[in-house]
This record gives sequence, structure tokens and C-alpha cells, in this order.
Amino acid sequence: MISRGNRLKANRRRRRKYRILLSFLLLINVGMILAWYWKEIEARVPNHIYLFQNQNVKIDLQVPATGSWVEAKDAIVITNGSRKNSGNRTFALDKPITFTASTLGSYQAELKWFGLFHYKYIHFDVIEEAKVMPSGRAVGLYVQSDGIMVLGTSQIDGKDGFSYEPAKDILQPGDTILQVDDKEVTTIEQVIDALQKGDKRKVTLKVSRDKNKLKIKLDKILAQDGQYKIGVWLREDTEGIGTLSFVTDQNQFAALGHGITDVDTGKLIRLNKGRIYPAQIDGIQRGESGSPGELIGSVNLSPTNCIGKIQSNTPLGITGQMTEEHFFYDKTKAYSVGLKQEVKVGKAWILCQLGSSVKKFEITIEKVNVNSRDNKGMVIRVTDSKLLKKSGGIVQGMSGAPILQNNKVIGAVTHVFVNNPARGYATFMENML
Repeated sequence: MISRGNRLKANRRRRRKYRILLSFLLLINVGMILAWYWKEIEARVPNHIYLFQNQNVKIDLQVPATGSWVEAKDAIVITNGSRKNSGNRTFALDKPITFTASTLGSYQAELKWFGLFHYKYIHFDVIEEAKVMPSGRAVGLYVQSDGIMVLGTSQIDGKDGFSYEPAKDILQPGDTILQVDDKEVTTIEQVIDALQKGDKRKVTLKVSRDKNKLKIKLDKILAQDGQYKIGVWLREDTEGIGTLSFVTDQNQFAALGHGITDVDTGKLIRLNKGRIYPAQIDGIQRGESGSPGELIGSVNLSPTNCIGKIQSNTPLGITGQMTEEHFFYDKTKAYSVGLKQEVKVGKAWILCQLGSSVKKFEITIEKVNVNSRDNKGMVIRVTDSKLLKKSGGIVQGMSGAPILQNNKVIGAVTHVFVNNPARGYATFMENML
């Protein structure tokens, strides 16, 4: 039989283990709450803020931190609650803050938790006010890559009856061939011609890979058709349909809100040259869960139909110079640019072309992440019944559709949620300027 004393000791041990378990679970819950809170704070408190010169910008962060200027002098005046200050004085982030910047330039403020512990720095850039003419027009895009992009490798049936794959594990999808035996190449035909010349056994390629330049030697194989080959699939250009976001007063344009990537490799295309053209929308393939829809259209790529030259292709969109007067900037159609700190959760509108003309459709901004480092700073949902009926929401080809809120241009559509075409991502307009 177990004595009463032993039972008491056993019960105390069980209670102790139970308390330890409860304490451990409590710590996990507290840790999860703190991690969630930290993530919310990081999404709310920007690392970088643009301010337009001589404009009041109100920010309400509601976090238990204070800020103090590292170097601002009297360039930025702050109204913090009912208190107005400038220069090196501190400001509280648990109250609404109004910034007024008088001098162009870059400035910095240090944030501290509860005024004691360093949190991070916020960088401020004071710039001139920007206005753009939002578009929403569908455009055809033609891009020629800077070099020839490698899609993959393949086997070659040699004239000797054997099979070879000389580029396997040497060239990679996404590599760009710049030279063949020290001769620059811009077309696939030039690559083929260069392979037939020089040393009939070896070829030296100059290749761009992840911002590095490499020299690669490969065996050339005499194929059954009598031509020398290295066994690679290549692409020199690409084309498609997207949406023109805006035109500036200098007739510079921006579109897409994301870069043009190769459909097979997913790599950003290194731009050699590119053009944009008016697109005719002939129909819409409606988006459904698991199957993104798309705009179905046609584009005339003749030189006389070109309306602009593409000058850059970046992860945040394409930019270039408009060349056709009919698409030039019109100040009567211009809107002020809304900076990311002005974007609010709630109602907004997009401009896009689903037929012969551009129309305005209602959306809701569901979430804003001011520290987004990509083109997914906003989560949006299409709420317009006409757009939902016609397209199911966001479809391919609508990337770049400008977003309006409070009579300002605040961003552009960039992606659709594959499993819910009514929702998608958008980038901030300041990212595209």
C-alpha cells in the first residue's frame, strides 16, 4: 500500500509539472502575441517617407515610441497633438503627427521605444509635388532582351549517330548570352551563324548570370542537319498586353507595376529596346478560383503604330518616353500623387480598359504595408458588381491599372490572387515615379 505521505509527494510533483507546463504554454502564447504585435508595428511604421515640399502630411501611427531629429534643423516642422516643434526636438508617435517640410533634401529621425530604447531610423526625403495623368489604357508591349536568354538545354542527335547534351549543367535557365567567340549577338540568327564559324570543336560564350559576367567554353556538335549546335533553347524577345499606368508632364510613362519576365524562366528580362502600342481588347477570359483570367486582344506591331519607347524594365514596372501626341500629358486630366502614408484602408477606384474605352470601377483597399519592399504594398478587393460580372475580378493584362483614392493617384494593380480573382496586390504610386 502507498502511504499518505508518498501520495502527497506524488500529487505535489504532478502539480509542479502541471504549473511548469502552464507556464511554458503561457510563454508561448505571450511570444506569439508579441511576434504578431511586432509584425503589425513593422507594417505600420515606415522605414522611409517621402514628403512633398510645403504640404501638410498627417500620420497617425499609434505606437508607444518617440522620435527625435538626427539632422533636420528647421526644414521640417511638426505639429504633434497640440504641440508644434521643429529642429532637434522630439515627437511622440502615439499621437497624430503633421509634418510640414519647407526645404528639399534628405533628413533622418531616430525612433525609441517609450523614449528609452532604440527602435530604428526613419529616413525622410522632401521632394517637389508630383502630378501625373492616370491612364488605364490597354497597351501592347514588345521587348527585345539585351542578349539572348537561355530557356533550357536539350540533346543533339549528332551526325555520327550519337546523342550529346554539351550545355547540360553548364548553362542555366535565365542566363543571357552576350557574345559568341568575342562577337556581340542580339538575335538567335546571329548565334547560329557564329557557331558555324571559327574553331569547329569549341565555342566561347560571354554570359550574364545574376549580375555576373562569365566566360564559358562548350563543345560544338555537328548535328544530323549539317549545322554545329550547342543544345540550348533560346529567346530574344517577348510581347504581351498590359495597362498603361500614367504619363508625366515630361511625357514619361509607366506601366504594369511589375517587371516583364520571361514566361519560361521567370527571370526579369534585361532590356535592349522595347516599344508600346495601342491594344484592341476583343474579349475577356473570366477569372475563376485556381485559373486566372486574361484580357484577350490584338496589337499591330508596325513601326507606324508605336506610341512610346520603353527605356527601363524593373521589378516595379516599365518606364519610357511617350512619342505619340495623342497619348501626351494633359494637365486637365492630371491628379496629384498620393504618397503611401496617405493611403487608407477603405474605398478606392481603378481605371482599366475592358472594351473600347477606359472605365472606372470600385474596389476596397483591405490592407496597407508601408514597408513593403516589393510591388505588394496593398491588398485590394474588387467590389464593383459590373467588373465582377464581366471579368470575375482582376485578370492578366490589368497589371498597371491606376488606383484613385481621395482624388489622388495612389498606386497601381500588380497581381491577382490565383485562388480568389476578386482580390490581388497593388504597389504604391511613389514606387513607380
